[in-house]
Amino acid sequence: CALPILGLMLGVSALPLAAQSMALPAADPVGISRSGAQVAYGYSLEAATLNPALLASLREKGGFYFSAGLEMSSTQQDLESNQFTRFSADRNRALGAFGLALRLSPAWTIGLKLDDPFLRHGKLMDDAPTRYFGDGIDLSARRMEAQAAWALNPNVSVGFGAGVARLSYASSSVMRFGVPELAGTNPSLPISSTNPVNGLVEQRVGQSGEKVVPSYSLGLRWAITPRWTLGFAHQSGLKADLGMKAGFQDANLGLYTNDGLSMAADVGTGARAAALLANSQPIAGTSTLELPSQTTIGVRHRNMPWMTWEADLKWTSASLVVPSLATVQTPSGMVSAPSELPHGRSHLSVNASTELDLGKFWTLRAGLSLDQRSVDASSAEPLLGGAPTSAFSVGAGYRIWGGELNLGYQYRRSESQDTSRLNGVWSSTGFRDAGTRLRLEGMGHLLALGYRMTF
Repeated sequence: CALPILGLMLGVSALPLAAQSMALPAADPVGISRSGAQVAYGYSLEAATLNPALLASLREKGGFYFSAGLEMSSTQQDLESNQFTRFSADRNRALGAFGLALRLSPAWTIGLKLDDPFLRHGKLMDDAPTRYFGDGIDLSARRMEAQAAWALNPNVSVGFGAGVARLSYASSSVMRFGVPELAGTNPSLPISSTNPVNGLVEQRVGQSGEKVVPSYSLGLRWAITPRWTLGFAHQSGLKADLGMKAGFQDANLGLYTNDGLSMAADVGTGARAAALLANSQPIAGTSTLELPSQTTIGVRHRNMPWMTWEADLKWTSASLVVPSLATVQTPSGMVSAPSELPHGRSHLSVNASTELDLGKFWTLRAGLSLDQRSVDASSAEPLLGGAPTSAFSVGAGYRIWGGELNLGYQYRRSESQDTSRLNGVWSSTGFRDAGTRLRLEGMGHLLALGYRMTF
């Protein structure tokens, strides 16, 4: 059974590269090293993070784990016309996870979990071709749930969790504004035949908001035989009205002539542009952030006393919605981005993991995952990504200090995306598409170190 899994892992490593999914497989080292394939993995406190019914399968009366880690990701853009590559910044985020279990009776076990189910971030270069469609994103969800599991009999248990999640979202985009000839003397006057545009100013506009929302999870474990276990888990979607607030960010990014191609040479353009921006008002976009629910079914097989493998099939709903980009009210009217970030689509994921128990001290783990496209190909852009994604992970545990020290690592990658709709010129008449092909690529890593103790 190990050979097909190993072959699939090696095949994943040959796939092309692109920006990874915003859904994390786990935030703890054990879950990361299994690539999230663990909804049927009994005798594992970390697996109970995804399936609360697994709390009832723990051999010990209680236990806990905690971990800290790092999520790293970046994207790059290659414009076909000049072959110049632009990389993203703001690449790193800290991860934290915690789990606790306590058996109250032979039938009831309670627990607590803290994890990060969704994370997405990145900041494009000031001259990135796609900056007008959004040039920065910072999305995170931190979830805490109290859990309980009820063992109907030694082979069947059900579980549930209820708690809260703190959703945080920020986005930015770059816009251009026509600078009227009379902006230096009366910036409240709109553009007209007597007050024509004489130059453009490029400015970044951002928005942010956060809110705490309810969260829940459901789970089922069925030990069909001593070697085979079936697991089911459902993680609720997360939705909130974030109450976004908008504002200008940083100084203006440049002054341009009316054609939008050349830098403005008129020394008076800067003063007129400053007066225009001071008389303009950023307005936040829609405030609704919705993150999808996930439903997983998995099967675990203890192939031999020292080897266990699991395969999961996960369904992610289509309810991925992020707030629309901020707009700006100027004396001449509203200015907005050429288009909005896309909505998500429902998709399937296949995950697999294997674990080898090597004697008294060492445990080795490996996993992989393959995700379908989560955003339509016609809506490809770098901030949300959404291309078909694959990932490969490894990890190890070492028993020491009365518990187990665990390390997990995952390398995430997906198909490159080509698009011709994200590059264009913003002149005094507005944005126009140039139709030049652009390739979007990227990569990501997950790394965590943690410690588990049982009692």
